[in-house]
Amino acid sequence: MKNYWAIGTLWALCSVPANADDKAQGAPTIGTGTFSCARFAQYDTARNNSGQMNLIVQWAWGFISAYNVRAAFSATFQESDAPSPVTPPDAAATLLFIRKFCQQNPQSNVASATLDLISTSGGIVTSSIELPQS
Repeated sequence: MKNYWAIGTLWALCSVPANADDKAQGAPTIGTGTFSCARFAQYDTARNNSGQMNLIVQWAWGFISAYNVRAAFSATFQESDAPSPVTPPDAAATLLFIRKFCQQNPQSNVASATLDLISTSGGIVTSSIELPQS
């Protein structure tokens, strides 16, 4: 039964027409990376926030890991212009970076902060993620 759901989902995804307008909407993103910097600041200053802050760190680490995996499968991986993999910083450094980014870019979001972290760590980043304000 699970295979039917997977096949149906794959078929539905593949049958959706793609056009230039789709690209203008940005990359579909879910999870705590979609938090605005304002929302991040609310959680950051809340009491007993360790659970929520751990989720933000885990999301950022997953995003960085996905960047590294994507770089490994890049067509230019073996060439000199291949995306450079980055080492995710520890939890405290990750939160500090996101905190500083959000203080400097209050209209931004955690995903863009993570992209900036990748770029600052030596990764190649050529875009940002614009999310609807919630």
